[in-house]
Amino acid sequence: MSGRIRIDVARRFLAGFLPVVALLSSAIDRPAFAADRFPLALTDDRGVTVRLAAPPRRIVSLAPSLTEIVFLLGRDGSLVGVTRFCNVPAAASSLPKIGGVSDPDVERIVALSPDLVLCTTDGNPRDKVRAIEGMGIPCFAVAPQDLEAVFTAIERLGVLLGAADRGRAEARALRARARLARPSSLDVDQPSVLFVVSTAPIIAAGVGTFMDELVRLAGGRNVAARLSGRYPRLSAEALVAARPDVIFVAGMAGVERFPPEVTRWKEIPAFRDGAVITLDGDLVTRPGPRLVIALERVSAALADWRASAASRPKAPAAGAGGKR
Repeated sequence: MSGRIRIDVARRFLAGFLPVVALLSSAIDRPAFAADRFPLALTDDRGVTVRLAAPPRRIVSLAPSLTEIVFLLGRDGSLVGVTRFCNVPAAASSLPKIGGVSDPDVERIVALSPDLVLCTTDGNPRDKVRAIEGMGIPCFAVAPQDLEAVFTAIERLGVLLGAADRGRAEARALRARARLARPSSLDVDQPSVLFVVSTAPIIAAGVGTFMDELVRLAGGRNVAARLSGRYPRLSAEALVAARPDVIFVAGMAGVERFPPEVTRWKEIPAFRDGAVITLDGDLVTRPGPRLVIALERVSAALADWRASAASRPKAPAAGAGGKR
């Protein structure tokens, strides 16, 4: 074989070989999200493998956060049923209702003839999900426990719904926004923060909650983190002892403001300085894409606290006889 022929053969070999190498390299870089083809098999957060022959055309969502993700992925046209709590975006409110998160109506779901049901491991009853699966309807469950897991869920649902590129793009954009929302310096003042989900009685978000993560990422120190339980209950005395600089309230029906017998304790800097901030309860508790908005708002509020720190009077020591 002449040298010229050997060179031509080598070129043809490389022309066919290199794209295969590039494809394999791409699959290795992101193995969990490379299956943007159907049929596909994807394992959910329960460890259950869900198999789909084609992108689902009739989807039922059993949680508001999942409904928001489906809309984010541009697959809302396939939604045929949602819970009565699915109100974001506004178009979700007009979709057929299948009950609530904790009490979905299995008969109503089956009647909608879905080819996929999206559910959660935290809020949806296991027996209801098993009943749906028993009818031959695949159920894919997610259980994000932190912000990064929410981004991963968006990517995985993108794959499942036939919108993998969109899922990766949306997750990438949300990660970038989350990075920008965090304080640029590690040396910033860390205000003591309390994030309450109930004002009477006082119940706070402790370790292992999304609100705890929001506070930490925004550069605050969650004073409820040292208490036992994910949602510890505080007495008035415990609140005075915690002395939070900033208090966030997850605003929901009946959780709007503290009673006067609590706010009169001026030993608590947040009450004395008027640093009690109410945020939309759905915004800060739903494990969906809007958690990034919640992080941006918490971070902005703590940045405002730092900006006014120099002009704020020093707080009296606990038990020093502050006015009541």
